[in-house]
Amino acid sequence: MNNANNSPFERNRYFYGKLLTVRDFEKEQSYHNGKRSMLNRLVTGPGVVCGLGVTASDESTLMIESGMALDYQGREIVLPEPVFRKLRMLEGQESLKGSRDAWLCLRYAEEDVEPVNATGSQPGGERQFDLTREGSRLYLTAEPPVYQDLLEAAGQENVTVLYQSEELTLVLSMPANVCAGEEFQVHILVVKNAQTPQVRFSLEGENTFVESDNGRIKLAWQEGREEKRQVYTVDFPLRAKSRSGVEGQLFPSGCELNVELGSHRYKNYLTLEARATLSQDMDELQIRRQETDSLERHTRGLDLPIYLAKLELIQSAGGMFVGGVTGLPFRQAVRRETSARTQGGAELQVTTSVRSLEYWQRPDVKAVYQPSTGGLHLDFGLPSPEQYDYTVAHGAVDIPLPGGIRVNSRVFSDEIAHGLGAGAVEVRLSVEFVDKEQDETALLCGNSEVFRAKGSRVSPPWAEAAAVVYPERGTMRIGVWLHDTVESNLIRIHYFAQKPERDTDRILAQRGVSLRVTPEFSRLECRGTLQFQAEVAGSEDKGVQWAVKEENGGVIDRNGLYQAPELPGTYEITAAASADGSVTASAFVIVE
Repeated sequence: MNNANNSPFERNRYFYGKLLTVRDFEKEQSYHNGKRSMLNRLVTGPGVVCGLGVTASDESTLMIESGMALDYQGREIVLPEPVFRKLRMLEGQESLKGSRDAWLCLRYAEEDVEPVNATGSQPGGERQFDLTREGSRLYLTAEPPVYQDLLEAAGQENVTVLYQSEELTLVLSMPANVCAGEEFQVHILVVKNAQTPQVRFSLEGENTFVESDNGRIKLAWQEGREEKRQVYTVDFPLRAKSRSGVEGQLFPSGCELNVELGSHRYKNYLTLEARATLSQDMDELQIRRQETDSLERHTRGLDLPIYLAKLELIQSAGGMFVGGVTGLPFRQAVRRETSARTQGGAELQVTTSVRSLEYWQRPDVKAVYQPSTGGLHLDFGLPSPEQYDYTVAHGAVDIPLPGGIRVNSRVFSDEIAHGLGAGAVEVRLSVEFVDKEQDETALLCGNSEVFRAKGSRVSPPWAEAAAVVYPERGTMRIGVWLHDTVESNLIRIHYFAQKPERDTDRILAQRGVSLRVTPEFSRLECRGTLQFQAEVAGSEDKGVQWAVKEENGGVIDRNGLYQAPELPGTYEITAAASADGSVTASAFVIVE
Protein backbone atom coordinates (compact mmCIF):
# COMPACT_ATOMS: atom_id res chain seq x y z
CA MET A 1 0.00 0.00 0.00
CA ASN A 2 2.41 2.66 -1.23
CA ASN A 3 -0.13 4.88 -2.93
CA ALA A 4 -1.37 7.66 -0.63
CA ASN A 5 -3.64 9.28 -3.22
CA ASN A 6 -6.85 7.32 -2.70
CA SER A 7 -9.35 10.16 -3.12
CA PRO A 8 -12.01 10.06 -4.28
CA PHE A 9 -12.59 6.67 -2.67
CA GLU A 10 -14.16 4.05 -4.90
CA ARG A 11 -15.25 0.59 -3.83
CA ASN A 12 -16.41 -2.44 -5.70
CA ARG A 13 -20.07 -2.81 -6.47
CA TYR A 14 -21.03 -6.47 -6.56
CA PHE A 15 -23.77 -8.11 -8.58
CA TYR A 16 -24.54 -11.62 -9.79
CA GLY A 17 -22.50 -12.54 -12.79
CA LYS A 18 -19.81 -9.89 -12.21
CA LEU A 19 -16.41 -10.84 -13.60
CA LEU A 20 -13.77 -10.37 -10.91
CA THR A 21 -10.21 -9.69 -12.06
CA VAL A 22 -6.95 -8.73 -10.36
CA ARG A 23 -7.95 -5.09 -10.67
CA ASP A 24 -11.11 -5.66 -8.62
CA PHE A 25 -9.32 -7.36 -5.74
CA GLU A 26 -6.63 -4.67 -5.71
CA LYS A 27 -9.39 -2.08 -5.62
CA GLU A 28 -10.92 -3.85 -2.62
CA GLN A 29 -7.63 -3.69 -0.71
CA SER A 30 -6.81 -0.11 -1.63
CA TYR A 31 -10.26 1.07 -0.52
CA HIS A 32 -9.99 -0.32 3.03
CA ASN A 33 -6.29 0.48 3.39
CA GLY A 34 -6.83 4.03 2.15
CA LYS A 35 -9.71 4.70 4.54
CA ARG A 36 -7.72 3.38 7.52
CA SER A 37 -4.63 5.38 6.58
CA MET A 38 -6.61 8.58 6.20
CA LEU A 39 -8.12 8.18 9.67
CA ASN A 40 -4.70 7.37 11.13
CA ARG A 41 -3.22 10.51 9.57
CA LEU A 42 -6.04 12.95 10.35
CA VAL A 43 -7.27 11.70 13.73
CA THR A 44 -4.16 10.30 15.36
CA GLY A 45 -1.34 11.93 13.42
CA PRO A 46 2.12 10.64 12.53
CA GLY A 47 4.72 9.57 15.07
CA VAL A 48 5.78 6.82 17.42
CA VAL A 49 2.84 5.11 19.12
CA CYS A 50 4.91 2.94 21.47
CA GLY A 51 8.47 1.67 21.89
CA LEU A 52 11.15 2.27 19.24
CA GLY A 53 13.61 3.71 21.77
CA VAL A 54 17.21 3.87 20.51
CA THR A 55 20.27 3.16 22.67
CA ALA A 56 23.90 2.31 22.05
CA SER A 57 24.56 -1.22 23.32
CA ASP A 58 28.26 -0.66 22.66
CA GLU A 59 30.41 1.88 20.84
CA SER A 60 29.51 0.54 17.40
CA THR A 61 26.09 -1.11 17.87
CA LEU A 62 22.61 0.39 18.10
CA MET A 63 19.60 -1.28 19.71
CA ILE A 64 16.13 -0.27 18.57
CA GLU A 65 13.33 -1.44 20.85
CA SER A 66 10.29 -3.15 19.41
CA GLY A 67 7.38 -0.83 18.82
CA MET A 68 4.96 0.74 16.39
CA ALA A 69 4.71 4.06 14.55
CA LEU A 70 2.45 5.76 12.04
CA ASP A 71 4.14 7.44 9.08
CA TYR A 72 3.01 10.65 7.39
CA GLN A 73 0.71 8.70 5.05
CA GLY A 74 -1.01 7.02 7.99
CA ARG A 75 0.61 3.61 7.38
CA GLU A 76 1.53 1.37 10.31
CA ILE A 77 5.23 0.60 10.82
CA VAL A 78 5.78 -2.30 13.20
CA LEU A 79 9.01 -3.66 14.68
CA PRO A 80 7.82 -6.90 16.32
CA GLU A 81 11.06 -7.49 18.24
CA PRO A 82 14.18 -5.53 19.27
CA VAL A 83 16.70 -4.90 16.48
CA PHE A 84 20.48 -4.87 16.96
CA ARG A 85 22.52 -3.32 14.18
CA LYS A 86 26.18 -2.53 13.77
CA LEU A 87 26.73 0.90 12.24
CA ARG A 88 28.49 -0.66 9.29
CA MET A 89 25.45 -2.90 8.65
CA LEU A 90 22.93 -0.06 8.43
CA GLU A 91 21.87 1.37 5.10
CA GLY A 92 23.48 4.73 4.40
CA GLN A 93 26.54 4.26 6.61
CA GLU A 94 28.83 4.68 3.60
CA SER A 95 27.66 8.30 3.26
CA LEU A 96 28.73 9.24 6.81
CA LYS A 97 32.49 9.39 6.21
CA GLY A 98 33.83 12.55 7.87
CA SER A 99 30.46 13.45 9.44
CA ARG A 100 30.15 14.36 13.10
CA ASP A 101 26.40 13.70 13.25
CA ALA A 102 23.91 11.33 11.69
CA TRP A 103 20.15 10.79 11.76
CA LEU A 104 18.63 7.35 12.24
CA CYS A 105 15.42 7.27 10.19
CA LEU A 106 12.49 4.88 9.94
CA ARG A 107 10.21 4.44 6.93
CA TYR A 108 7.44 2.15 5.83
CA ALA A 109 8.52 -0.55 3.34
CA GLU A 110 6.96 -3.49 1.51
CA GLU A 111 8.37 -6.61 -0.11
CA ASP A 112 6.83 -9.43 -2.11
CA VAL A 113 7.34 -12.89 -0.58
CA GLU A 114 6.50 -16.55 -1.33
CA PRO A 115 7.36 -16.84 -5.04
CA VAL A 116 5.15 -19.10 -7.14
CA ASN A 117 4.75 -20.04 -10.78
CA ALA A 118 1.75 -18.28 -12.26
CA THR A 119 0.01 -20.24 -14.96
CA GLY A 120 -1.78 -18.32 -17.64
CA SER A 121 0.32 -15.20 -17.15
CA GLN A 122 1.66 -13.09 -19.91
CA PRO A 123 5.07 -14.03 -21.29
CA GLY A 124 7.80 -13.07 -18.83
CA GLY A 125 5.37 -12.90 -15.90
CA GLU A 126 5.31 -16.58 -15.00
CA ARG A 127 7.14 -15.92 -11.70
CA GLN A 128 4.87 -14.13 -9.18
CA PHE A 129 4.54 -13.81 -5.41
CA ASP A 130 1.69 -14.93 -3.23
CA LEU A 131 2.03 -12.28 -0.50
CA THR A 132 3.12 -8.73 0.13
CA ARG A 133 4.80 -8.29 3.52
CA GLU A 134 4.50 -4.91 5.23
CA GLY A 135 7.69 -3.96 7.03
CA SER A 136 10.09 -1.13 7.74
CA ARG A 137 13.27 0.43 6.51
CA LEU A 138 15.98 1.66 8.89
CA TYR A 139 18.71 3.85 7.46
CA LEU A 140 21.31 6.49 8.35
CA THR A 141 21.76 9.87 6.72
CA ALA A 142 24.05 12.82 7.32
CA GLU A 143 21.58 15.23 5.71
CA PRO A 144 19.65 17.25 8.30
CA PRO A 145 15.86 17.46 7.92
CA VAL A 146 14.16 20.15 5.89
CA TYR A 147 12.99 21.89 9.04
CA GLN A 148 10.24 23.91 7.40
CA ASP A 149 8.60 20.76 6.00
CA LEU A 150 9.05 18.91 9.29
CA LEU A 151 7.53 21.62 11.50
CA GLU A 152 4.70 22.48 9.11
CA ALA A 153 3.76 18.79 8.96
CA ALA A 154 3.56 18.92 12.77
CA GLY A 155 1.06 21.80 12.56
CA GLN A 156 3.47 24.70 13.19
CA GLU A 157 2.89 27.99 11.35
CA ASN A 158 5.13 30.84 10.18
CA VAL A 159 8.14 28.52 10.09
CA THR A 160 11.38 30.41 9.33
CA VAL A 161 15.02 29.32 9.55
CA LEU A 162 16.85 32.11 11.41
CA TYR A 163 20.38 30.70 11.43
CA GLN A 164 21.99 27.58 10.04
CA SER A 165 25.59 26.35 10.20
CA GLU A 166 27.41 23.10 10.89
CA GLU A 167 27.33 23.85 14.61
CA LEU A 168 23.88 25.35 15.15
CA THR A 169 20.45 25.74 13.55
CA LEU A 170 17.70 28.05 14.84
CA VAL A 171 14.15 27.75 13.46
CA LEU A 172 11.29 30.09 14.48
CA SER A 173 7.58 29.31 14.42
CA MET A 174 4.47 31.04 15.79
CA PRO A 175 0.68 30.83 15.36
CA ALA A 176 -0.91 32.71 12.49
CA ASN A 177 -4.04 33.50 14.54
CA VAL A 178 -4.04 34.70 18.15
CA CYS A 179 -6.65 36.07 20.55
CA ALA A 180 -6.49 39.76 21.48
CA GLY A 181 -5.38 40.32 25.07
CA GLU A 182 -4.20 36.71 25.50
CA GLU A 183 -0.81 35.05 25.61
CA PHE A 184 0.65 33.15 22.67
CA GLN A 185 3.94 31.37 22.17
CA VAL A 186 6.82 32.01 19.81
CA HIS A 187 8.88 28.83 19.48
CA ILE A 188 12.53 28.57 18.46
CA LEU A 189 13.88 25.13 17.67
CA VAL A 190 17.55 24.70 18.62
CA VAL A 191 19.58 21.99 16.85
CA LYS A 192 23.29 21.62 17.61
CA ASN A 193 25.99 18.97 17.95
CA ALA A 194 28.15 17.70 20.79
CA GLN A 195 31.03 20.05 19.91
CA THR A 196 28.87 23.19 19.83
CA PRO A 197 29.95 25.71 22.54
CA GLN A 198 27.46 27.23 24.96
CA VAL A 199 24.64 28.82 22.93
CA ARG A 200 23.31 32.33 23.46
CA PHE A 201 21.04 34.20 21.06
CA SER A 202 18.64 37.14 20.92
CA LEU A 203 16.09 38.40 18.38
CA GLU A 204 14.98 42.01 18.77
CA GLY A 205 12.87 44.47 16.81
CA GLU A 206 9.81 46.71 16.73
CA ASN A 207 6.30 45.28 17.01
CA THR A 208 2.82 46.78 16.82
CA PHE A 209 0.48 44.07 18.16
CA VAL A 210 2.40 42.70 21.19
CA GLU A 211 2.28 44.37 24.59
CA SER A 212 5.66 45.92 25.49
CA ASP A 213 7.02 48.90 27.38
CA ASN A 214 8.71 50.63 24.45
CA GLY A 215 7.12 49.17 21.32
CA ARG A 216 9.91 46.63 20.91
CA ILE A 217 10.18 42.96 21.82
CA LYS A 218 13.30 40.95 22.54
CA LEU A 219 13.49 37.16 22.50
CA ALA A 220 16.68 36.23 24.37
CA TRP A 221 18.00 32.85 25.47
CA GLN A 222 21.17 31.69 27.21
CA GLU A 223 21.89 27.99 27.41
CA GLY A 224 22.85 26.50 30.76
CA ARG A 225 26.38 25.21 31.13
CA GLU A 226 25.09 21.74 31.98
CA GLU A 227 22.76 21.52 28.96
CA LYS A 228 23.20 18.07 27.39
CA ARG A 229 20.35 18.11 24.86
CA GLN A 230 21.29 18.54 21.23
CA VAL A 231 17.75 19.24 20.01
CA TYR A 232 15.20 21.22 22.03
CA THR A 233 12.62 24.01 21.71
CA VAL A 234 12.67 27.34 23.57
CA ASP A 235 9.24 28.91 24.15
CA PHE A 236 8.80 32.68 24.47
CA PRO A 237 5.40 33.77 25.86
CA LEU A 238 4.08 37.06 24.48
CA ARG A 239 0.79 38.82 25.12
CA ALA A 240 -1.22 40.28 22.24
CA LYS A 241 -2.67 43.76 22.58
CA SER A 242 -6.40 44.16 23.16
CA ARG A 243 -7.15 45.02 19.56
CA SER A 244 -9.26 42.99 17.17
CA GLY A 245 -8.98 42.65 13.42
CA VAL A 246 -5.32 43.69 13.44
CA GLU A 247 -2.98 41.83 11.14
CA GLY A 248 0.73 42.46 11.24
CA GLN A 249 4.21 41.01 11.06
CA LEU A 250 6.08 39.94 14.16
CA PHE A 251 8.87 42.34 13.16
CA PRO A 252 7.45 44.69 10.49
CA SER A 253 10.68 46.74 10.25
CA GLY A 254 13.01 43.77 10.38
CA CYS A 255 14.89 42.46 13.39
CA GLU A 256 18.41 42.06 14.71
CA LEU A 257 19.67 38.53 15.33
CA ASN A 258 22.64 38.04 17.64
CA VAL A 259 24.18 34.58 18.09
CA GLU A 260 27.05 33.73 20.44
CA LEU A 261 28.77 30.34 20.32
CA GLY A 262 31.47 30.50 22.96
CA SER A 263 33.79 33.31 21.83
CA HIS A 264 32.30 33.43 18.32
CA ARG A 265 29.73 36.19 17.70
CA TYR A 266 27.37 36.58 14.76
CA LYS A 267 25.04 39.50 14.01
CA ASN A 268 22.59 39.85 11.15
CA TYR A 269 19.53 41.92 10.24
CA LEU A 270 16.62 39.79 9.06
CA THR A 271 13.32 40.38 7.33
CA LEU A 272 10.80 37.86 8.66
CA GLU A 273 7.49 37.11 6.97
CA ALA A 274 6.03 35.71 10.19
CA ARG A 275 2.70 37.42 10.81
CA ALA A 276 -0.45 36.98 12.89
CA THR A 277 -4.08 38.11 12.89
CA LEU A 278 -5.72 39.18 16.17
CA SER A 279 -9.21 37.87 16.89
CA GLN A 280 -11.65 39.63 19.18
CA ASP A 281 -12.36 36.58 21.35
CA MET A 282 -11.97 32.81 21.46
CA ASP A 283 -15.05 32.19 19.36
CA GLU A 284 -13.72 34.36 16.55
CA LEU A 285 -10.32 32.70 16.92
CA GLN A 286 -11.86 29.26 16.44
CA ILE A 287 -13.74 30.49 13.36
CA ARG A 288 -10.52 31.84 11.81
CA ARG A 289 -8.73 28.58 12.50
CA GLN A 290 -11.52 26.63 10.86
CA GLU A 291 -11.43 28.90 7.82
CA THR A 292 -7.73 28.24 7.31
CA ASP A 293 -8.00 24.51 8.05
CA SER A 294 -7.99 22.12 5.11
CA LEU A 295 -7.25 18.55 4.15
CA GLU A 296 -4.08 19.69 2.37
CA ARG A 297 -2.76 21.17 5.62
CA HIS A 298 -3.15 17.85 7.42
CA THR A 299 -1.50 15.81 4.69
CA ARG A 300 1.75 17.74 4.41
CA GLY A 301 5.08 15.99 4.52
CA LEU A 302 3.89 12.70 3.04
CA ASP A 303 7.48 11.74 2.22
CA LEU A 304 8.97 12.58 5.62
CA PRO A 305 10.56 9.78 7.70
CA ILE A 306 10.30 9.25 11.43
CA TYR A 307 13.56 10.53 12.97
CA LEU A 308 14.21 7.95 15.68
CA ALA A 309 17.53 9.37 16.89
CA LYS A 310 20.30 11.89 16.36
CA LEU A 311 23.70 10.22 16.65
CA GLU A 312 26.98 11.78 17.67
CA LEU A 313 29.72 10.09 15.64
CA ILE A 314 33.39 9.60 16.47
CA GLN A 315 35.55 9.16 13.38
CA SER A 316 38.90 7.43 13.85
CA ALA A 317 41.41 5.40 11.90
CA GLY A 318 39.83 2.26 13.34
CA GLY A 319 36.39 3.08 12.03
CA MET A 320 33.28 4.98 13.04
CA PHE A 321 31.83 4.84 16.56
CA VAL A 322 28.79 6.13 18.45
CA GLY A 323 29.61 8.93 20.89
CA GLY A 324 26.06 9.73 21.99
CA VAL A 325 22.39 9.16 21.17
CA THR A 326 19.53 11.69 21.33
CA GLY A 327 16.32 9.71 21.06
CA LEU A 328 13.30 11.03 19.12
CA PRO A 329 14.86 14.51 18.71
CA PHE A 330 11.78 16.14 17.14
CA ARG A 331 9.25 14.46 19.43
CA GLN A 332 7.50 12.69 16.58
CA ALA A 333 5.27 10.79 18.97
CA VAL A 334 1.53 10.21 18.99
CA ARG A 335 0.03 11.83 22.07
CA ARG A 336 -2.40 9.59 23.87
CA GLU A 337 -2.41 10.05 27.64
CA THR A 338 -0.99 13.56 28.02
CA SER A 339 -4.03 15.43 26.75
CA ALA A 340 -7.46 16.12 28.21
CA ARG A 341 -10.62 17.57 26.75
CA THR A 342 -12.15 20.87 27.69
CA GLN A 343 -15.88 21.37 27.93
CA GLY A 344 -15.94 22.79 24.44
CA GLY A 345 -14.30 19.66 23.04
CA ALA A 346 -10.95 21.28 22.14
CA GLU A 347 -7.77 19.47 23.07
CA LEU A 348 -6.11 20.74 26.25
CA GLN A 349 -2.33 20.38 26.26
CA VAL A 350 -0.95 20.00 29.78
CA THR A 351 2.71 20.73 30.59
CA THR A 352 4.45 20.66 33.96
CA SER A 353 7.54 22.02 35.67
CA VAL A 354 9.02 21.57 39.15
CA ARG A 355 10.64 24.22 41.35
CA SER A 356 12.86 23.46 44.35
CA LEU A 357 11.79 25.29 47.52
CA GLU A 358 13.62 25.69 50.79
CA TYR A 359 12.90 22.93 53.27
CA TRP A 360 10.87 25.20 55.56
CA GLN A 361 8.60 26.45 52.78
CA ARG A 362 5.20 24.92 52.12
CA PRO A 363 4.56 22.96 48.90
CA ASP A 364 2.53 24.92 46.34
CA VAL A 365 1.27 24.65 42.80
CA LYS A 366 0.59 27.36 40.22
CA ALA A 367 -1.65 26.84 37.20
CA VAL A 368 -1.43 29.05 34.10
CA TYR A 369 -4.02 28.60 31.36
CA GLN A 370 -3.37 30.08 27.92
CA PRO A 371 -6.68 30.30 26.00
CA SER A 372 -4.98 31.24 22.75
CA THR A 373 -3.07 27.96 22.60
CA GLY A 374 -5.40 25.82 24.67
CA GLY A 375 -2.52 24.99 27.01
CA LEU A 376 -2.48 24.45 30.77
CA HIS A 377 0.86 24.70 32.58
CA LEU A 378 1.20 23.36 36.13
CA ASP A 379 4.19 24.61 38.12
CA PHE A 380 4.88 22.53 41.24
CA GLY A 381 7.01 23.82 44.12
CA LEU A 382 8.46 21.03 46.25
CA PRO A 383 10.49 21.57 49.46
CA SER A 384 14.08 20.35 49.37
CA PRO A 385 15.28 17.73 51.91
CA GLU A 386 15.29 19.07 55.47
CA GLN A 387 18.50 20.76 56.61
CA TYR A 388 19.89 20.87 60.12
CA ASP A 389 22.14 23.22 61.97
CA TYR A 390 24.12 22.11 65.03
CA THR A 391 24.95 23.72 68.36
CA VAL A 392 28.10 22.44 70.05
CA ALA A 393 29.66 22.45 73.51
CA HIS A 394 32.92 21.10 74.91
CA GLY A 395 34.68 20.91 78.25
CA ALA A 396 36.85 18.76 80.53
CA VAL A 397 36.02 16.61 83.56
CA ASP A 398 38.61 15.49 86.16
CA ILE A 399 37.77 12.07 87.58
CA PRO A 400 39.67 11.04 90.78
CA LEU A 401 41.36 7.65 90.71
CA PRO A 402 41.32 5.13 93.59
CA GLY A 403 44.54 4.18 95.43
CA GLY A 404 46.17 0.76 95.19
CA ILE A 405 46.02 -1.48 92.13
CA ARG A 406 44.16 0.19 89.27
CA VAL A 407 44.43 -2.56 86.64
CA ASN A 408 40.98 -3.44 85.25
CA SER A 409 39.23 -0.89 87.45
CA ARG A 410 36.37 1.44 86.56
CA VAL A 411 35.76 5.01 87.75
CA PHE A 412 32.84 7.37 87.17
CA SER A 413 32.18 11.10 87.30
CA ASP A 414 29.30 12.82 89.02
CA GLU A 415 26.29 13.87 86.97
CA ILE A 416 27.26 17.03 85.09
CA ALA A 417 25.53 19.40 82.63
CA HIS A 418 26.85 19.23 79.09
CA GLY A 419 25.66 22.79 78.33
CA LEU A 420 23.23 22.12 75.44
CA GLY A 421 20.05 21.88 77.48
CA ALA A 422 17.34 19.24 77.23
CA GLY A 423 17.14 16.99 74.19
CA ALA A 424 19.12 14.29 72.49
CA VAL A 425 22.80 15.10 72.04
CA GLU A 426 25.77 13.27 70.60
CA VAL A 427 28.86 13.06 72.85
CA ARG A 428 32.42 12.19 71.87
CA LEU A 429 35.12 11.67 74.48
CA SER A 430 38.92 11.83 74.55
CA VAL A 431 41.47 11.04 77.26
CA GLU A 432 44.12 13.66 78.07
CA PHE A 433 47.74 12.49 78.59
CA VAL A 434 51.29 13.82 78.28
CA ASP A 435 53.15 12.79 75.16
CA LYS A 436 56.67 12.41 76.55
CA GLU A 437 58.21 12.16 73.09
CA GLN A 438 56.89 15.62 72.17
CA ASP A 439 56.76 16.93 75.75
CA GLU A 440 53.25 18.29 75.33
CA THR A 441 49.69 17.54 76.25
CA ALA A 442 47.76 15.32 73.82
CA LEU A 443 44.28 13.82 73.53
CA LEU A 444 43.54 10.15 72.90
CA CYS A 445 40.52 9.59 70.64
CA GLY A 446 39.51 5.99 70.03
CA ASN A 447 41.25 2.75 71.01
CA SER A 448 44.69 3.18 72.62
CA GLU A 449 45.72 -0.36 71.61
CA VAL A 450 46.41 1.00 68.14
CA PHE A 451 49.55 2.62 69.57
CA ARG A 452 50.61 -0.35 71.75
CA ALA A 453 52.94 -1.76 69.12
CA LYS A 454 56.68 -2.08 68.71
CA GLY A 455 58.24 1.01 67.26
CA SER A 456 55.41 3.32 68.37
CA ARG A 457 56.72 6.56 69.86
CA VAL A 458 53.41 7.44 71.50
CA SER A 459 52.36 5.82 74.79
CA PRO A 460 48.81 6.91 75.68
CA PRO A 461 47.13 5.41 78.77
CA TRP A 462 45.38 2.10 78.26
CA ALA A 463 41.90 3.35 79.01
CA GLU A 464 38.45 3.54 77.45
CA ALA A 465 35.81 6.21 78.11
CA ALA A 466 32.03 6.20 77.68
CA ALA A 467 29.13 8.54 78.51
CA VAL A 468 25.52 8.15 79.62
CA VAL A 469 23.24 11.07 78.54
CA TYR A 470 20.02 12.11 80.29
CA PRO A 471 18.00 13.98 77.59
CA GLU A 472 15.26 15.26 79.90
CA ARG A 473 17.70 16.87 82.34
CA GLY A 474 20.37 17.95 79.86
CA THR A 475 23.08 16.13 81.88
CA MET A 476 25.46 13.22 81.52
CA ARG A 477 27.86 10.96 83.42
CA ILE A 478 31.26 9.84 82.15
CA GLY A 479 32.88 6.51 82.97
CA VAL A 480 36.46 5.28 82.42
CA TRP A 481 37.70 1.69 82.22
CA LEU A 482 41.39 1.42 83.15
CA HIS A 483 43.05 -1.59 81.56
CA ASP A 484 46.44 -0.71 83.12
CA THR A 485 47.76 1.45 85.95
CA VAL A 486 47.82 5.25 85.59
CA GLU A 487 50.54 7.26 87.33
CA SER A 488 48.44 10.31 88.29
CA ASN A 489 45.77 10.55 90.98
CA LEU A 490 43.17 11.68 88.48
CA ILE A 491 42.33 11.30 84.80
CA ARG A 492 41.04 14.17 82.69
CA ILE A 493 38.34 13.46 80.08
CA HIS A 494 37.47 16.00 77.38
CA TYR A 495 33.94 15.90 75.98
CA PHE A 496 32.59 17.31 72.72
CA ALA A 497 28.77 17.46 72.51
CA GLN A 498 26.54 18.54 69.61
CA LYS A 499 22.77 18.83 69.19
CA PRO A 500 20.90 19.19 65.88
CA GLU A 501 18.42 22.04 65.61
CA ARG A 502 16.36 23.76 62.93
CA ASP A 503 17.05 27.42 63.46
CA THR A 504 15.79 28.90 60.19
CA ASP A 505 16.83 32.45 61.02
CA ARG A 506 20.36 31.42 61.85
CA ILE A 507 20.67 29.30 58.68
CA LEU A 508 19.58 32.27 56.60
CA ALA A 509 22.04 34.51 58.44
CA GLN A 510 24.88 32.06 57.85
CA ARG A 511 24.08 31.88 54.15
CA GLY A 512 24.78 35.57 53.78
CA VAL A 513 22.48 36.24 50.80
CA SER A 514 23.45 39.59 49.28
CA LEU A 515 22.05 41.69 46.45
CA ARG A 516 23.51 44.48 44.36
CA VAL A 517 21.71 46.60 41.76
CA THR A 518 23.49 48.43 38.93
CA PRO A 519 23.58 51.20 37.93
CA GLU A 520 23.11 52.71 41.40
CA PHE A 521 22.61 56.31 40.23
CA SER A 522 21.38 57.40 36.80
CA ARG A 523 19.95 60.37 34.94
CA LEU A 524 17.14 59.83 32.48
CA GLU A 525 14.82 61.88 30.28
CA CYS A 526 11.07 61.77 30.79
CA ARG A 527 9.56 58.60 29.28
CA GLY A 528 13.07 57.27 28.76
CA THR A 529 14.03 53.64 29.43
CA LEU A 530 16.91 52.10 31.39
CA GLN A 531 17.93 48.50 31.94
CA PHE A 532 18.82 47.56 35.53
CA GLN A 533 20.87 44.50 36.49
CA ALA A 534 20.69 42.57 39.78
CA GLU A 535 23.51 40.40 41.11
CA VAL A 536 22.53 37.87 43.80
CA ALA A 537 25.27 36.16 45.82
CA GLY A 538 25.03 33.43 48.43
CA SER A 539 22.09 31.61 46.85
CA GLU A 540 21.45 29.40 43.84
CA ASP A 541 18.21 31.32 43.24
CA LYS A 542 19.23 34.42 41.26
CA GLY A 543 15.71 35.78 40.85
CA VAL A 544 14.61 39.21 42.14
CA GLN A 545 11.35 41.13 42.46
CA TRP A 546 11.50 44.64 41.00
CA ALA A 547 9.41 47.62 42.14
CA VAL A 548 9.27 51.42 42.02
CA LYS A 549 8.95 52.85 45.53
CA GLU A 550 7.17 56.11 44.64
CA GLU A 551 3.64 56.10 43.30
CA ASN A 552 3.53 57.32 39.69
CA GLY A 553 7.30 56.99 39.60
CA GLY A 554 7.35 55.00 36.38
CA VAL A 555 7.14 51.28 35.74
CA ILE A 556 9.64 48.42 35.76
CA ASP A 557 9.05 44.95 34.35
CA ARG A 558 10.18 41.60 35.75
CA ASN A 559 13.39 41.74 33.72
CA GLY A 560 14.49 45.07 35.23
CA LEU A 561 13.59 47.31 32.28
CA TYR A 562 12.50 50.67 33.72
CA GLN A 563 10.47 53.35 31.94
CA ALA A 564 10.54 56.83 33.48
CA PRO A 565 7.32 58.82 34.06
CA GLU A 566 6.47 62.11 32.42
CA LEU A 567 6.95 64.01 35.71
CA PRO A 568 10.58 64.99 36.60
CA GLY A 569 11.90 63.96 40.00
CA THR A 570 14.09 61.48 41.88
CA TYR A 571 12.74 57.94 42.10
CA GLU A 572 13.90 54.85 43.97
CA ILE A 573 14.04 51.46 42.28
CA THR A 574 14.01 48.51 44.69
CA ALA A 575 14.87 44.84 44.20
CA ALA A 576 14.17 42.00 46.66
CA ALA A 577 15.92 38.63 46.44
CA SER A 578 13.55 35.73 45.71
CA ALA A 579 15.65 33.48 47.97
CA ASP A 580 15.15 35.80 50.97
CA GLY A 581 12.66 38.65 50.69
CA SER A 582 14.35 40.53 53.56
CA VAL A 583 17.45 41.08 51.40
CA THR A 584 16.88 44.20 49.30
CA ALA A 585 18.87 46.75 47.34
CA SER A 586 18.01 50.12 45.82
CA ALA A 587 19.01 52.34 42.93
CA PHE A 588 18.05 55.94 42.23
CA VAL A 589 17.02 57.61 38.97
CA ILE A 590 16.93 61.36 38.44
CA VAL A 591 14.31 62.08 35.78
CA GLU A 592 14.88 65.43 34.08
